[in-house]
Amino acid sequence: MGEPPTTQPSWLLVLRSIMLRWERLRILYNLVLLGLVLLPIGGSFQLPRLRELPVLAVGAVLANLCYLAGPLADAYLSWLGLRSRWVTAGLFAGGLLISIPLVYMFGFSYALMMS
Repeated sequence: MGEPPTTQPSWLLVLRSIMLRWERLRILYNLVLLGLVLLPIGGSFQLPRLRELPVLAVGAVLANLCYLAGPLADAYLSWLGLRSRWVTAGLFAGGLLISIPLVYMFGFSYALMMS
């Protein structure tokens, strides 16, 4: 006799759909921040120097750790009954607007340390 099939609770299915939606948005998030890092204020494209790569890698990891606040907030709001794509869009836009100055502050503090 076989074991009965295991079914996931409905909240796990909701959580899975939220996480998959946010993982697709992570690509856009990283592309926007990458563009802001690689395009200086003057508007000319400049590749980072080799000595800058470790700092950029740390910044990328920190930015993606901060990104996790979005799906966490979305899952919490969904658990409270606020399930909407507008909630996701608002959280994503707000998080991106918070991340942009943080990226610049991280870069400026690095530039000050190096000078």
